[in-house]
Amino acid sequence: MKFYNRRKELDFFQKVKGMDRKYFVVVFGRRRIGKTTLIRKAFEDTKAFYYFVEVKKEETLLKDLSFSFSKAVYSNWYDLFSELFNRYEYIVFDEFQNFHKVNPDILYALQHAWDDNKNKTKMIVLGSYVGLMKNIFTDEKMPLFGRADSIINIKEFPLGETVSMLKDFGYDVHEAFQIYAMVGGVPKYLWLFKDKRDIKQLIYDVFIDEFAPLREEARNLLISEFGSEHKTYFSILEAIAGGMKSLSEISDSSGIETTKLSKYLTELSEIYEILSKERPLLSEKKRNYKYRIKDHYYNFFFRNIYRNYSIMEYAPEKALEIVWNNFNQYMGFQFEEICRQFLLENPGFFGFIPKDVGKHWGRVPHRKNESYDIDLVAYDDENVLFGECKWSNKKVGEEEYRKLLLRSEYVNTRKRRKIYALFSRSGFEENLLKLKSKNLFLITPEDMMRVYEVVK
Repeated sequence: MKFYNRRKELDFFQKVKGMDRKYFVVVFGRRRIGKTTLIRKAFEDTKAFYYFVEVKKEETLLKDLSFSFSKAVYSNWYDLFSELFNRYEYIVFDEFQNFHKVNPDILYALQHAWDDNKNKTKMIVLGSYVGLMKNIFTDEKMPLFGRADSIINIKEFPLGETVSMLKDFGYDVHEAFQIYAMVGGVPKYLWLFKDKRDIKQLIYDVFIDEFAPLREEARNLLISEFGSEHKTYFSILEAIAGGMKSLSEISDSSGIETTKLSKYLTELSEIYEILSKERPLLSEKKRNYKYRIKDHYYNFFFRNIYRNYSIMEYAPEKALEIVWNNFNQYMGFQFEEICRQFLLENPGFFGFIPKDVGKHWGRVPHRKNESYDIDLVAYDDENVLFGECKWSNKKVGEEEYRKLLLRSEYVNTRKRRKIYALFSRSGFEENLLKLKSKNLFLITPEDMMRVYEVVK
């Protein structure tokens, strides 16, 4: 299996291996993101001790971990960890947070053993429960607070690397964008698309069929993360899925009072990193927030799969038709996110380095009941970019450009130079192409991928 991406992470671990002292690395990130694969690749040339921590009775875990490297069973955790540090220079604990689930006192023993350790041990701990891993290492009341030398949040593959991988599988750029909109850059999910099929068939095989690998994946992962309150979180995610929603809109859709809703939204944004909390980028109003699901797979799941479970059970083909009929609408919003990701990964593309990238929305001046939005906005002290993103089978014409010009007039740009960008799946009409200039960019998916050198 070809190893994709993670060059920066591999370079980092190469430096760790060269250190002449003990070093503690924490690696966390959502499940299926490739943490274990990364560490196995980084330490493939070493005799590393690797152990996957399972939730089981403490006595059983102590016994099993003892037998994984010794013929004797250790009587306590401090002695076990101390002996590991004496025997191995490289130690990896996968699903490390399970120590805490078995007994939080195990972490105290590890803390004391690590503090007393005089060897050049490199300890790497991996965890998929993002909320718990953050708590273990960043809460000052926890025993391992301050012990980690590096804390690494493993992210999805970038857009360019994801499309490159899918291109190796035989997909064109448009198909790759559609797959990215469904699963993002999660390596484990991308490998499910290795055998090329048309997009509609892929949706059925990967998400809807009785044995589809991603049909229950989101439910299982999030139930294990959220526990007994998972139904409340699910209601919120279903309410947001597919677009950006305000606090009141989420409350109306989920049936959860706004006073109670804020707690869950904060946790989903700051602890679990599933949501993104955003406000109009050029607005002076402080509280005009909206929320979006920034994880592509969870977004697609709650928008298209979760709400169609009952139909999938007795009429999977009907469920496929429902999802497929709504797919272009879903892609319309996701194409905005793809364009934003493109700019974040290529910040100098429009001739300046943005201070911030996002969306803008508001009320049309002098028309209280009429609102507008701009798909993509970025700015620095001297420049401001306004962009529209169109995932349509029709070419974009001059009319869309005029609409964007008008909307930009509603915004206080503080005398910045205005730059305009239109992103189009299907290209542009001749009348608009004639207007292309240094202040008007016309960009197709193929143009975006040429920047990554994925398309020539």
